[in-house]
Amino acid sequence: MAVIEHDEWIRRADLIGKKAEPMVAAAEKAGCFPLELRDYVHELEMHKALRPLQYGGSGIGAFTFSEIVRTIANYNASAAWLVYFVVLHEQWVAFLDEKGRQEVYDSDKLTGDIFMPLGQIEYVDGGVRISGQWSFGSGVLWNDWMGLGAIVQVPGEDPQPCLVNVEKAQLEVIEDWNPFGLRGTGSHSVKVDDVFVPWHRILPVLNAKNKGEPVGGHYSDEPIFKVPFMAFFCLGFPAISTGIAQRVARDLKVRVEGRQRILYNMKEWESPIAQRNLAEVMVRVDAIEAMNTRYVDQLEEWIEAGTPVVSEQEKNKMSAWRSHVGKEASDLAFHAMSLLGASSTGSGDPLETAARDAFMVYIHLGQIYEDNMMAYGRTQFGLSGHPLL
Repeated sequence: MAVIEHDEWIRRADLIGKKAEPMVAAAEKAGCFPLELRDYVHELEMHKALRPLQYGGSGIGAFTFSEIVRTIANYNASAAWLVYFVVLHEQWVAFLDEKGRQEVYDSDKLTGDIFMPLGQIEYVDGGVRISGQWSFGSGVLWNDWMGLGAIVQVPGEDPQPCLVNVEKAQLEVIEDWNPFGLRGTGSHSVKVDDVFVPWHRILPVLNAKNKGEPVGGHYSDEPIFKVPFMAFFCLGFPAISTGIAQRVARDLKVRVEGRQRILYNMKEWESPIAQRNLAEVMVRVDAIEAMNTRYVDQLEEWIEAGTPVVSEQEKNKMSAWRSHVGKEASDLAFHAMSLLGASSTGSGDPLETAARDAFMVYIHLGQIYEDNMMAYGRTQFGLSGHPLL
């Protein structure tokens, strides 16, 4: 695969957003975007964007990755979520043992994961046997590989949360995804029963997080190996929130311009109150964009300097920034609905969908506002922050 430049990746992201938008209503009802969209994403080789160059990828950095996700979120957050994970999950594959990463990359299939370390492990010759059930398997209907969380003692390492990579054919998908928002992500539960996984397909997550090195040490000079693992891993959350906020502001302006206030015999946009309210929304979007930009700029600075390991305070500052962007975007979306009143509350209305999706991003496990603010605050006094992020 030839290296693809930034503008081409954004063009492809825009194509995906345009293809996904007419599918939103059906995806909301079905609980996932169809395989037609998955196949289109695969055809455009989005799964290779982050993959290291030596494995046929494009090795993109933080800015391009964030802009891919934000661009699609301007159309729909669930579609952006799915593509974010299609791109992202090749990051942790790159940290596997050489044999493991080669096996996954050679398959040319999509990869997912569920980080929560809930699996039960039996140690056997050559690897482990894993059993258990996990919820929130985003995109599992699209994927052929799933990294499942479990506490494992990989040879030569301390026991720690690991991603145990299982083939899709070896697990059962429990189609129970029926949430408030992000309905099109197909984040169903999965179950495995006594499945063998060799050592080369098991990633010690804390090792990658705390050392910034793939299993066996460095093998290439790529952006994903020159930046803190989790801060890069989570960059799609503020990108999605920013894309939602931009969509909300754009839709609000159009609807205010076209709204007739019957009781007052005037156009809504002619009201000084409506003008003031719209200005406030625009400024709030400016602030969301600025913090997302600051987040990405910090990642790019670390990449440029080759800084895979940073202080507890710096790690948790990034988590706090992500949570702030998520909270602001969610608040903004519901505020926009309140400005338009009942006309924006119908099921499937673009603003109603955006508000539900923004709220779900805001309350994601890695985004929990109170947890991340507490963790960042702890680091101000020399204490440890979030145990994973």
